Amino acid sequence: MSTDPAENLNDLGTPGEEAGKIARATGLMGGLTLASRILGLARDVAQAAVLGTGTAADAFTLAFIIPNTLRRLFGENTTGAAFVPTYVEILGKESRERAFEFGNRILTLVGVILLAIVLLGIACAPLLVRIFAPGFSSVPGKMDLAAGLLRVLFPYILAVGLAAVAGGILNAHRHFAAPAAAPILFNISALFGILFLSRLMIPDEPVWGYSVGIVLGGFFQLMIMIPPLRARGFRFKPDFQWNSPEVKRVGLLALPALVGLVAAEVNMVVDKMIASMLEPGSVAALAYGNRMMQFPQGVISVSLATALLPTLSRQVSAKRLDDAGKTLGTAMLALAALMIPATLCAIVLAGPAVAVVLGRGAFSAHSIDLTAAALAYYSAGLLFYGAVKITIPFFYSMKDTVTPVKIAVICMGINIPLNVILTSFFLKTGLDEPLAGLALATSISSMLNLLMLRRTLKKKVGPVVKSSSRAWLAMLPAAAVSLGVLLLLSPWASSLSNSFSKGLPALLVASAAAYVSFFLVFLFAGGRAALSVFRTALRR
Repeated sequence: MSTDPAENLNDLGTPGEEAGKIARATGLMGGLTLASRILGLARDVAQAAVLGTGTAADAFTLAFIIPNTLRRLFGENTTGAAFVPTYVEILGKESRERAFEFGNRILTLVGVILLAIVLLGIACAPLLVRIFAPGFSSVPGKMDLAAGLLRVLFPYILAVGLAAVAGGILNAHRHFAAPAAAPILFNISALFGILFLSRLMIPDEPVWGYSVGIVLGGFFQLMIMIPPLRARGFRFKPDFQWNSPEVKRVGLLALPALVGLVAAEVNMVVDKMIASMLEPGSVAALAYGNRMMQFPQGVISVSLATALLPTLSRQVSAKRLDDAGKTLGTAMLALAALMIPATLCAIVLAGPAVAVVLGRGAFSAHSIDLTAAALAYYSAGLLFYGAVKITIPFFYSMKDTVTPVKIAVICMGINIPLNVILTSFFLKTGLDEPLAGLALATSISSMLNLLMLRRTLKKKVGPVVKSSSRAWLAMLPAAAVSLGVLLLLSPWASSLSNSFSKGLPALLVASAAAYVSFFLVFLFAGGRAALSVFRTALRR
């Protein structure tokens, strides 16, 4: 059995060294995620240009929603909650060979389950379309087109599900590049499908070439994992011994994570239901605002949470809770240093940002107002969304997937009445667009989620999460100065927002000025503690 210290818990450094590793990994993943988000935007633009909003676009959207929802349920989040902590524990306490054996069993199990889902989905595609889109039957050929596309797209689930497990293995070995680069290959393949394959396959129906490009992109996501896995000695060998205690433990850990994801899906459905009862355009504006808010969230928070999980799992497995608390505390400070200026920028510059990015064609001035309201009130919770994402891995590292789910379900129960109360408030007062209530309810629910997570964590393991009080206090004057800079520059940015070539540089200048002023005051007021956070936040 391997006892290579680079592959077990002996590779843990001091909290400062671990913060450096996490910062480097976060920077690497953040850069790759940024590239993926830009390519994803290009894919959306190409899809709109080629498919428009006609029958083929509707059919494709419905056909892709089903496998994409299953991807979210059985993909990265469930893997992070259940598989990675168990894999890291075996890697540290036993051996690399045992960890590889466990990885093969999970890959085999996931592959068999997903293959069965794919075959069943292909066979039942027409029935699924009737259930999820009964209105398609009123348009001749639309139901058949959606069912055909669904059959083409279902294998995507198998590819990305296996890729999620393979990426979890690599993350456990602290290799983050390939999993973070995988979505880039997906978007490139999808662009190739809609721009080139669509012309080669059935030129009159480009949606087929696009769908093939999507599926190929899923398999490219899996293939990019193979070289780094082999470089670490991992070889896939089918293993059907699923009655082992480790496999059963993963199943028990995964179930609560699935419940939590379902709760999130329910929240999204309720938001869309209430938005559909407001003025026309509210549903689309809410979605546009949420997508724009997700940009800094995906680049910073998701990358940081992914990088944190292997380190926290190692520290908790080694019973080094004090170090784990310092790691989480440093990560929380770094997140706040990056997210507070991002929040201020998104709120103050919401109007010009939406105008520059989306304000053309059929996107009217009122569409800009609706979307800007959604963006501003969603962005009020940016720090809370991110803090939840980096706190949950602490629970996962302790093999506790139940607590985050319980809290998520409680917050779902709070979010629904908040939606009604706040939407009614904006309707009656006219302070902003009514859909602002839905976005604000999401932000408040995320704040409550974070408070309950931190309170529960303190009860479970004591006050282990340690960070500098001086650094936190220094963020108050830093935020005030940054806000003042944004309020000063906002009228100038707004005056140029009707031109993309002038408006985008203006937004970048205003945002850069806000960040620079924030960090200068933060460093001056926070001293050495702030300097340490600054280095961690901006490394790479």
